[in-house]
Amino acid sequence: MLELRKLLDPLEAMGAEIAQRQKEYSRLAEDAAAQLQRTPVDAALQAKIELALKLDHTWRGAEPVEATLDRRHRPTSPPESATLIAVDGSQIYPDRHGPLLYYLLNTGAIIFRQGSAAAPQVETQPSLHFSDAELYDVRGNLIKAERINARRELAEMQRLAALAVEERTRGGGDLDPLILAIKDGQLMMWLGERDLFEAEGGEDAGITADLSRYIDCLHTLQRVQATPIGFVSTPRSANVIRLLWISALDAAQITREEVQQSPYRGLSDAALFARLLGPNQRSALFATTARVNRERFAPAGQRICFFYLNVAQRQGPDWAQIARIDLPEWVARQPQWADRVQNALYHDCVGMRFPYVLARADELAVVSQQEKRDLEQMLAVQLARRTGALPEPSPKARQKDLSRGYSR
Repeated sequence: MLELRKLLDPLEAMGAEIAQRQKEYSRLAEDAAAQLQRTPVDAALQAKIELALKLDHTWRGAEPVEATLDRRHRPTSPPESATLIAVDGSQIYPDRHGPLLYYLLNTGAIIFRQGSAAAPQVETQPSLHFSDAELYDVRGNLIKAERINARRELAEMQRLAALAVEERTRGGGDLDPLILAIKDGQLMMWLGERDLFEAEGGEDAGITADLSRYIDCLHTLQRVQATPIGFVSTPRSANVIRLLWISALDAAQITREEVQQSPYRGLSDAALFARLLGPNQRSALFATTARVNRERFAPAGQRICFFYLNVAQRQGPDWAQIARIDLPEWVARQPQWADRVQNALYHDCVGMRFPYVLARADELAVVSQQEKRDLEQMLAVQLARRTGALPEPSPKARQKDLSRGYSR
């Protein structure tokens, strides 16, 4: 039970603080924009990036991919009809208080062929995981939510790759038509630095195996010339902001403490580029300095780059809707290809300021609470048929169910 009247004073204080913070962020964004415009892309900047990474290997900055940091680009070519393949996923995590221990992954996919009179093709693919090998790590601990998330990402990418191959085959193997393979969120498979370090130490070979399979999917997409895209809506990342901070320092001033204590703290890249980009304009290209990108994706020829894109239709910073677009370097380095991608994404966002195909894939992937209860009832029936007993939730879970008005 939430007694809102007891939060009136904190809410008032919060409103005042947020208003003050927005004024401060506006000033910081002006400073950052000026720094973006005056910073050259040269050997000195690259040396500062390398020094920051040497001092703090977890530093999440950005490396320039193009000749200038402040580039603003809108394609001059008209948009073409493209095939957009989008996959999203959801999961049910293991519940140690539930009647049965398992986890579920569910992917939803849509193939939308622009310019075609045919309805979009949709599908879902659920997978149930219940064996000890799937539920427990090498130390015998119940699998962490982060590992399940990574496995969901792998399932999404495997489905994207398979559908892209099918689509190319359907077109007779012609590599010219544009195919986008889009996932919600960043394109780089998320792995915590600690997990990556432990995997390198041989403590969990499953992490590195999943990562290798993920990168194999990117190779498959490259082979059929389908463009992998990670679409991040309303991004909170500050990779470019961190780059701008170290660019403002002399090399002698760059210490671990300075790298970690930027005066731009709290300011996002999106807030910066909302001031700079008009509709269907993108920023310069960058690459993330994340360790997994440098040590796994880049050596495999799948270095992940990104740019910021304003998907709004109205001009002005107050109307801007900044998305972060992740794509592999083998696409980013080809300007005409990158332009085709930019046009296709922007026009799929018209009306929603978010890709229609991703919104539809999310609808297909989500598992409702009622569907979860139905699944667990089916599992209970299967167990009862074989053992003669129904599985029971823990007393804690049973009491919560009663208080919330439903039964398992």
